[in-house]
Amino acid sequence: MPLCVKCNTAGDPNAGRTQCDACQGTVHLKCISISESEIKMTRSKSRSIKIVCNQCNNNMLVFKDLKTLISSLRSEMSSAIDNLKTDIQTQLDDIKVKLSQAPQQQQAVPTLEEVAQEILERQKRSKNLIIFNLPEEPDTNTRQGSKDKDTLVLNNVFNITNPTNTFTDLNVVRLGRVNESRIRPIKVSFKDESDVLSIIRGAKNLIHDSQFKNIRISFDRTPRQQEVYKQLKAQLNDRLAKGESNLRIRYFNGTPKIVSLN
Repeated sequence: MPLCVKCNTAGDPNAGRTQCDACQGTVHLKCISISESEIKMTRSKSRSIKIVCNQCNNNMLVFKDLKTLISSLRSEMSSAIDNLKTDIQTQLDDIKVKLSQAPQQQQAVPTLEEVAQEILERQKRSKNLIIFNLPEEPDTNTRQGSKDKDTLVLNNVFNITNPTNTFTDLNVVRLGRVNESRIRPIKVSFKDESDVLSIIRGAKNLIHDSQFKNIRISFDRTPRQQEVYKQLKAQLNDRLAKGESNLRIRYFNGTPKIVSLN
């Protein structure tokens, strides 16, 4: 006769006994303080009720603790992996930024002659403005006729940017060849650099004028200045895309910088 897994004896052969549903070992009913009628009643009520001996019960408790530990470890591992992914992505982003800046950082230092040439070129352009998006109305008779039309319209533009100023002796030139698919920009030369700065400051007034709101006015930049401005514009757009606001490019002593308007 099999031994009881609790008392480890065969016991009275006529005594009630049952089986452990976990290990299938024999268990005396008296060892688990339950009667045969009670077992039959509970079994009939619900087949999901299980009889488990003490040893199996202890093992199941240990197993439950093990499952809890494994679940906790999985959660910690998942969190660690997410943090690692974030760190790797941050490092990759930093590397991409550095790589994008590398060509600029690796540019050769300009020679003294190149610096002098750049200074002379900037001085020559300092009295000029470039006007974009001013519609062309070519005079089919003479080139001078087209120039006079542009000058007349530009005077109307400058009356809006600087209502109290009058600009005379303007030298107006359309840049590039005639092209029906695009509007050629205009280079306007003034007598004094202060006129250029005055119009740049008042250019914001054009946005309120229905006729000239699409006109854009810019300094006459050298190729090097254009490249610097392009890089600065890219930095501005990147910062705005990352959530910064009220940022603009402003000129200080002829040098563009990103400033906060807050």
